[in-house]
Amino acid sequence: MLRLGLKTKFILAFVGLTMLFAGTFGILATSRLRYTLIEQVRLRGKVVAEEFAREANRFIVTPEGQTDRPASSRLTRRLVAGTVLYAQIVKDGTVRFVDSRVSSSPPPVVLTRPLEVYERRAEDGTPFLEILRAMPEFPLARQAYVRIGFPLADVYARLRHETTQIMLASVVLALAGTVAAFVLHRAILGPVDRMLAAIRHLRGGDYSARVRPGARDELRRLADEFNAMAQAIEAHERELAAINEALRQANRVKDEFTAAMSHELKTPLHAIRASAQMILEGIEGPLTDAQRKDLELLLAAADHLMHLIDGILRYSALEAGGIQPQRAEVDVAAVVEQARQNVEHLARSKGLAIMVDVDGVATVRADETMLRQILINLLHNAVKYTERGRITVTASPADRRDGQVLFAVADTGQGIAAADAAEIFEPFRRAGDAARRDIDGIGLGLAVVKRYVELHGGRVWFESVPGQGTTFYFMLPVR
Repeated sequence: MLRLGLKTKFILAFVGLTMLFAGTFGILATSRLRYTLIEQVRLRGKVVAEEFAREANRFIVTPEGQTDRPASSRLTRRLVAGTVLYAQIVKDGTVRFVDSRVSSSPPPVVLTRPLEVYERRAEDGTPFLEILRAMPEFPLARQAYVRIGFPLADVYARLRHETTQIMLASVVLALAGTVAAFVLHRAILGPVDRMLAAIRHLRGGDYSARVRPGARDELRRLADEFNAMAQAIEAHERELAAINEALRQANRVKDEFTAAMSHELKTPLHAIRASAQMILEGIEGPLTDAQRKDLELLLAAADHLMHLIDGILRYSALEAGGIQPQRAEVDVAAVVEQARQNVEHLARSKGLAIMVDVDGVATVRADETMLRQILINLLHNAVKYTERGRITVTASPADRRDGQVLFAVADTGQGIAAADAAEIFEPFRRAGDAARRDIDGIGLGLAVVKRYVELHGGRVWFESVPGQGTTFYFMLPVR
């Protein structure tokens, strides 16, 4: 469907109304002119017919009761010598006297009224006005009347000339209306067009766009309001740009500080872990049960701290955009087993079993380190939030045509409340954070999972029933 702009609609509507007015004016003026011209002939013809009827009546019925034929003949001849086409004197339904400038005069007719007027055409197509007037001294039944024909050729010639003038005036009026439409559009809708152009510039990011004010009317006030709005937006944009730049600087400093502190923390932490491990292995001598238990607690705390530091480093690298997946053929069973072993100690300490079923998938094309970390983070969360039951890891073809592999990590833990579902993948967010301060973590595990999966072109989601458990799903391409 053709969509017309406001400018086109305005001009077409104005021109259409102008042409309708001009056309109506032309038709009405032509009709009125035709009526006036013919009415003038009609009135003149009636006067001539009245006079002709009185004269004919005097010559037809003389005091001696005879018809004065010479006088009657002179009467009709005098009329025809003027502007009349033909003149007849009819009595008892018979034409008694006739003179005509045309080849043949019309035959007698039956007169039904004292005066009858008709518009007719001759055999050659010439228009004329025919007037029949009964003679006053005879009853209508005697059919005594005069009949004259007045030519209308001059009337129609003048009518054609006047009609041409009227049509030319209508065309001039239509052209004037067209010019007026463009002028009015420029005056009324021109500011609107300029405002639309300024809005397009504003939408494109050019906040310096302004509308040139016109006359002091409503459109001027609208332009002033728009300019004030654009000025305010430009000022806010400058403020936002300054704030964003400050935030980028602060974020850059934060990333540098986080990376530096994390590396600085990992160096002594490695020394602590290595020393504790050597002591635990008896290199420094035999240990009592109490000493061995303390060392195991020290190693567990060091491992937990190392896990937190690694999570911060990974997330900082993701935020900086410095990590891209190095895709290769990855043995799914081997990677899942490595992830299981990483959290096995924590799961065993809580009496939880980790079940694995990945027989349906042999390999997947992915970054092995990222895939392992995805599984470790999901398993770590599952163990943390599960007090009893089991953890299940599965991998299966999601769609053989699309070449997708579906991984799932399910637990029988506390589940995720509906209030936490919307922000579960956001950084530094933890399910049940306000109620479970006893659970370790800083809320980066799932954020890293989501970013790693998306870097592979996959997606991650979950299903949960509070009090019964949660299943996290993610899909990766096979090739």
